[in-house]
Amino acid sequence: MKVQHLFLAFAVAAMCLTACNEPQVMPGDNDNNQKALVIPDPTPDPEGFNVPEGTIDVYKAVEIAKSLKFGEVSKERYLIKGYLTSFNRGETFKDDFPKYGNDFFYISAVQPSDDQPMHNFYAYRALGKYGAKFPDLECVKEGDFVVLSCYITNYNGVFESSGACFVMASNNEHYNTIFQKSYSAPTLKTGELSVSEAEAKIMELASKEKTPDFYEVRGYVCSIDTAGRSLSSVTFNITDGKAFATAFNTYYQENQKIPFTSLDQVLVGDEVVVRAQLQNFNGTCEPVYGYIKESNNPNF
Repeated sequence: MKVQHLFLAFAVAAMCLTACNEPQVMPGDNDNNQKALVIPDPTPDPEGFNVPEGTIDVYKAVEIAKSLKFGEVSKERYLIKGYLTSFNRGETFKDDFPKYGNDFFYISAVQPSDDQPMHNFYAYRALGKYGAKFPDLECVKEGDFVVLSCYITNYNGVFESSGACFVMASNNEHYNTIFQKSYSAPTLKTGELSVSEAEAKIMELASKEKTPDFYEVRGYVCSIDTAGRSLSSVTFNITDGKAFATAFNTYYQENQKIPFTSLDQVLVGDEVVVRAQLQNFNGTCEPVYGYIKESNNPNF
């Protein structure tokens, strides 16, 4: 019996030693956790690329997603860096892209490689900087290094973005030519909300639900929906340099729905205050059917 016990002890020790020497594994690569993959070291950030402070890598994003229940969304917006590995464009993508200007792709902590296992995070309906539409398909390509701004969700075992996801930064030259402007937070007056604060409020609402109260949201106009623009009302995005909100069907003056008299009255770069109810539109903050209470546009 003593010999058997000694043999068993050696066997257990050998198993422990082997396990300790095995490479670290991650349960799944977003394929509903069907397999375990070796976790490679992250590829270094591109030389000279200025990663925003507080940015996390894909491994950390996956760790956060795994801590969430299926369908649950993180309480805060994250900046996530990684290399674009592949696209997930459906059959209707080519028809939908001109209208929505968003894209569907995966990012990884390591550069794309045939012999390197990927641990992907899914950028679902990702837009351009501050929520502006991508004007063409050259703004995002396989191999690009990008920084996403988004909420995180565990969608039935797939670790992905939720709601208003956009590419905050990239080493793609065409992207940087299109999206040159950056914004910092404007100074708020008493009673006003920043765009980030407005977004936090709608995250407490169910999809398509809107606040009973009206709020005044201050931000910079960062893009204009030219496809739906008319002189009666204008739909545009505003940002505080961190998040964005879509001011949907916004009018010129209060209550009377007085139309704009010129398209020059709302321009990219304007600092505006939009007064409206706030709606959660599939995770995007929408001040809806409000009006511009204040603007620094000289044509306003």
